[in-house]
Amino acid sequence: MLLRAMVLLSCLAVMTVSAQSASAEAPATKKVVLIAGPITGHPKHAHEYEKSVILLKHLLDTSPNLSGVTVEAHFRGWPDNPATLDDADTIVLISDGADRREQDHPLYVGDRLETLERQMRRGCGLVLFHWSTFNPGRFHDRVTEWLGGYFDYETGPEPRKWYSAIQTWEGLTKLGDADHPILRGVSPFRVQEEFYYRIRFRENDPRVTPIVLTQPPGETQDYAVGWAVQREDGGRGFGFTGGHFYRNWWSDDFRRLILNAIVWTAGADVPERGVRAELAEPTKALIVTGYQHPAHDWSAVTAALLQVLEQDPRMFVDVTENVEDLASQSIHDYDLLVMNYNNWDRPGLSEAAKANFVEYLKRGGGLALIHFANGAFNKTLPSDGSDWPEYRTRIVRRAWMHDRSGHDKFGPFRVDITSAEHPITAGLAPFQTLDELYYRQEGDQPIEPLATAVSQVTGQAEPMAWAYNYGEGRVFQTVLGHSDQSIRLAGALIRRGCTWAADMTPLSFDPPVELTIDYLWRDGAQWRPQAEEKETQKAR
Repeated sequence: MLLRAMVLLSCLAVMTVSAQSASAEAPATKKVVLIAGPITGHPKHAHEYEKSVILLKHLLDTSPNLSGVTVEAHFRGWPDNPATLDDADTIVLISDGADRREQDHPLYVGDRLETLERQMRRGCGLVLFHWSTFNPGRFHDRVTEWLGGYFDYETGPEPRKWYSAIQTWEGLTKLGDADHPILRGVSPFRVQEEFYYRIRFRENDPRVTPIVLTQPPGETQDYAVGWAVQREDGGRGFGFTGGHFYRNWWSDDFRRLILNAIVWTAGADVPERGVRAELAEPTKALIVTGYQHPAHDWSAVTAALLQVLEQDPRMFVDVTENVEDLASQSIHDYDLLVMNYNNWDRPGLSEAAKANFVEYLKRGGGLALIHFANGAFNKTLPSDGSDWPEYRTRIVRRAWMHDRSGHDKFGPFRVDITSAEHPITAGLAPFQTLDELYYRQEGDQPIEPLATAVSQVTGQAEPMAWAYNYGEGRVFQTVLGHSDQSIRLAGALIRRGCTWAADMTPLSFDPPVELTIDYLWRDGAQWRPQAEEKETQKAR
C-alpha cells in the first residue's frame, strides 16, 4: 500500500514538473485589438471600416495555422473601456483620417493620442490602414517614431498642400524585402486600388523596411505603399495605404499580407507560409418584400434586416419590392432568399413564380422566413384565391392562419434558447426583445424549436425559431420580427439563421447589433427604405 502511494506521488510530481515546464516553454498569448472608425461617407463597398474589422477578427479567430493569438473588435473609433489597450500587443486602426479637421481622425479626439502614446512606450505594436495613415504634421515626430511614416497633407504646394499623393488604378504590386515575415506566403498581386504614395518617412531611417511597392500612373519610380518598422523599444509598426475597396479582401495575397502584418506587429510568430484564412466568394442574399399587413412597416423592417444580415461581412444583400421576381431566373444567382412579404389583401403568386421558387429551393437555394411571411398565400387571408397549399404546409412548416392563430400584444418578453444542438444557436445566450409573440401557428410537418418564449395568453412556451430542409434547400423560420426594433433585438439569432440557410460557416462572434442603429445609407446602395428615399429626394 505504501509502495503504491509512493509511486502515485512520484507520478504526480513528474506530471507537475512536466506541466510547469510546458507552461514555461509555451509562448504567451498575444492580444490583438482591432478598432473600426465610424462610417462617415464614401460609396457603399468603399471605406468599410466596420465590416473590415469584423472580417479580420473572424479570419484571425478561425485561421487553421494560427495559435496563441486572441482578438478583440471595437467600434465607433475607440474602445468603450480604453483600459483594454493596456495589455494589447498590437492596436489596429481602420478609420477616417485627418485632413480638413484633425478630429476626423479618431486618434485626435480627447486624450486618445496620449493613451496611445502610453501603449507605444511599453512596446505595443501599431497598424494604420488606408485613410488612418493621414496624420497632422504637428504630431509627425510621434507618429513617425511609432509607425515609420505617414500621409503628409500639410507641407506640399498650394492649393491642397499635400506633400503625399493619391491615385486610383488597377496595377501590379511589387514586394520589398522577401525575407520579411510579413511577406511569408505572399506573392505580388494585381488589384484595383486607391493607393496613397509619396509617404513622409525620415530620411534613411534604418528601422523602416518597404514591404509593398507600386508605380502609380504617370510616375517614374516605385513608391512604398506598405512598410514595416522595428522600433528600438521592441515595438513594431505597419502602415498600409491600400484598403479603399472592400472587395480586395477576396484577393488571397492582399488578405494574407494584412493578416501577417497584424500577427507580426503583435510580436507573434508568422506561420512559415503565412496566416491561412480561406474566404469563399461573397454570399449573395435577396430580401423579397414590398408589402405586408397594414400594421407592419415592411420598409423599416427590411432596412433593419439588411443591416443585420450585412453584419456578416461575407454577405452582400440586395432587395426587391416586386414579389413576382420569384418568377425570374435571376433568383438562382442568389444563395439566400429572405421573405419579408405577406400578400394579405393582394393577389397571390403567379404559377410561374411558384414553380421557379420551388425549383430554386429543391436545387439547394436557402430561404429565411421572417415573422408574418409565414402567413402569406393562404386561404384565410382577405385576398380570395391566393391560397398556395405547398407554401403553407411544406415550405412553411408553421403558418399563421388568420381565423385561428394569434399573438400576444406587442411588448417585451424573453426569448430562451433550447437545448437543441444546432449551429444557429450554438453559444447564443437568451435575450430580451420587444415584439409580437405568435402562438397557435399551424402545420403538420415536424419542427425542433431552437428558441421559445412563454405567451401571456396561452401560458405555454411557444416556438420562436426552427430550421429544416426542403428538397436540397435549407429553410430558417422565425416568427420574431414585427418591427425594425424587433429585428435588431433578435439580430444575432436572425443573422445566424440566415447564415445557416445560405450554407455558410458560422461567424466566429456576434457583432454588436447597436452598430445598425445609426446606419448611414450611402451612394451606391442598391436599395433604400422609403423614409430615407424621401429624405434623399428632398435634399436634391
